[in-house]
Amino acid sequence: MSSLITSLKDLVASIFEVIFSTFKGAFDAVYGILLAFVNFLVGIASMALHTVKGTLEAAGGVGKFIASNILVIAVIAIGAYGYLDYQRRQGRSVKVGDKKLN
Repeated sequence: MSSLITSLKDLVASIFEVIFSTFKGAFDAVYGILLAFVNFLVGIASMALHTVKGTLEAAGGVGKFIASNILVIAVIAIGAYGYLDYQRRQGRSVKVGDKKLN
C-alpha cells in the first residue's frame, strides 16, 4: 500500500513540476525577449555615443587648430579696426600706400 501512495505522490509531484516548468519556461522566454530588446536599444545608444566620440576625437586636433587660427585672425582684425577708428577720430587720415582711406 505504501508503494501505491508513493507512486501517487510522485505522480502529483511530477504534474506540478511540469506545470511549474512550463510557466518558468514561458517566463524565461518573455524575460529573454525583453532583455534582448533592452540590450538592442542600449546598443544603439552606445554605438551612437561611440560614433560621436570617435568623430570628435578625429576632428578634435583639426578643430582646435582652425579655432585657434580663427581666434588669432579675429583678434588681429579687431585690433586693426580699432586702430583705424582711433586714427579717424583723432582727425588723422589713414594712408595705405598712396591712397587715403578717409
